[in-house]
Amino acid sequence: MFELSSFLHTTYSTLNRLTKPSMLNKIVSSVFKSKQTKEIKERLETVLVDRVSFLRGADDSLIAELAGVIEPVHFESGATIFNEGEAGDSFYILVEGSVRVSCQGEFIGELGVGGCFGEGVLLNKGVRVATAVAVDAVTLYQIGGDAFVQMTEKYNKVRYRINKLDHERRVAGIKTSIERNLLEYAPFFAGASQDLIQELAEYFERRSFAQGDELVREGEIGESMFFIEEGFVGISKGGGQIAELGAGACFGEGALISPDKRSATAVALTVVSCFELQKSAFNRIVKRYPVWGGRVKAVHAERA
Repeated sequence: MFELSSFLHTTYSTLNRLTKPSMLNKIVSSVFKSKQTKEIKERLETVLVDRVSFLRGADDSLIAELAGVIEPVHFESGATIFNEGEAGDSFYILVEGSVRVSCQGEFIGELGVGGCFGEGVLLNKGVRVATAVAVDAVTLYQIGGDAFVQMTEKYNKVRYRINKLDHERRVAGIKTSIERNLLEYAPFFAGASQDLIQELAEYFERRSFAQGDELVREGEIGESMFFIEEGFVGISKGGGQIAELGAGACFGEGALISPDKRSATAVALTVVSCFELQKSAFNRIVKRYPVWGGRVKAVHAERA
């Protein structure tokens, strides 16, 4: 860093005597960017290429292109890099330090040098699904959304690896939530095997609803059922509320078990997080795990 500062000072002093201020600033900025890009490229090649999952085996063109769009950013110990629920437009590679990742207040994991994170919001065009906090002072390589999209569109291997990483993280997060939030409260999950939990996690889609949102409507054709992860849902029939469901409860199963239309309306009474299971996935799981399918059908029979 001392060599870079000395170099820029000498360059600035020399050019200051020869050029106008506006032109000088552009020249210095260009020189700084060129030297920064070179340093990033060297670090990618020597330190990170074997540690960053999507860069293993990367060719020179990818490394050079990546170095040109990266912006180094720094966070002090304890600083929040981003919060769950926020909009986001950046992907990060961890260069120095470590980062703690949590979801809904639950610890997910800790990333070290070579770890990358933040891809979900760019791939799925939603909001951040986790919170990232610097454990100690960290240096990150930040890649903006546009550059990220261009990179994943141009390099098939990178796109495949990042999509795979995002899928694995999503499934792992859902599996953890099933174990923490559903097994304890849902009788039809009692004694569920790890294989069943893993398969459900593969098929579950996490959905979020604001208070007052309608999740399903009476009289509609249903193609999915829901499992409440957090929050409360009111169930009404004919305009009158007949039940209030909380974490661990399911609803909408009737449309998957029978050919009938939705028999009730479900409205979020609070902010709600739930898992949606499509009819095609439900049918596949029931064939493989008939005992679990029987328990879901028993819940529906009690409500009929």
